[in-house]
Amino acid sequence: MEQVIKFILRTYLNTINRVSKKVGGKHAFLLFCYPFPIKLKPRQAAFLHSAEHFTIDFENKKIAGYKWGSGPQKVLCLHGWQSQSYRWKKYIESLPSDTHTIYSIDAPGHGNSEGRIFNVPMYARLIEQCLHEKDIDYVLAHSLGAFSAMSLFHEKPQLSPSKMAVLGTPGEATEFVDFFMSELKLKPRVRRNFISYFNNYAGHGPEFYSIEKFAKGQKAEGLIIHDEKDLEAPYHYAQKIDMLWPNSRLMTTSGLGHKLRGIEVVDEVVKFFG
Repeated sequence: MEQVIKFILRTYLNTINRVSKKVGGKHAFLLFCYPFPIKLKPRQAAFLHSAEHFTIDFENKKIAGYKWGSGPQKVLCLHGWQSQSYRWKKYIESLPSDTHTIYSIDAPGHGNSEGRIFNVPMYARLIEQCLHEKDIDYVLAHSLGAFSAMSLFHEKPQLSPSKMAVLGTPGEATEFVDFFMSELKLKPRVRRNFISYFNNYAGHGPEFYSIEKFAKGQKAEGLIIHDEKDLEAPYHYAQKIDMLWPNSRLMTTSGLGHKLRGIEVVDEVVKFFG
């Protein structure tokens, strides 16, 4: 079935890009930005129900937000692609509720939030709005959430929190584009039209979104956590981030993979935000 879907998408995108550069580029971009919805499991929904819920009005979409605790130190949690706020359960249970207030949001097209597409420039704009609305001290982010936050703070360092923990951060947007084009076996014209649309949408080409560029300008005290066998975000990017980020340290794990679901990771983050 997966191969059939890929064949249909490949045929459509290759054909429409031959007919119209503008429409073809837009449709390739929208597919690239489309997270397939994952329904919350009952236990996940039950945990999220324990939070104080709030809504953010963002670019004509309702973004689901959750709040736990009432302490003076405010933490914003940012999940990655194909995830949602439940991924922070262990952190929420471990950070003392009398010293920390924890906010988490479901990104557009994820969890209980509205929307159908999701990308780094969009996430960066949403993070900026959250920072203005919630007066955040610390940021905890995984994967594309970390990449998007570092993108924002590269462009607007004045918004930087005092501390930021980034988990499993990917390296280059061009790699995502290369993978997308390769997986669907798309023609070179599709890539050209896609890049043109991307530039018009974001004001930058994919090459702008580089973790090596972002790391240099980070103002926060940083904790970088990465698994040496991460197959989705190669470990060498974590080493590069640590080398370039002026005030950071790197924690390396083994055997946890990209998701980094280990109590040692939780404990390190709790200690860092303590």
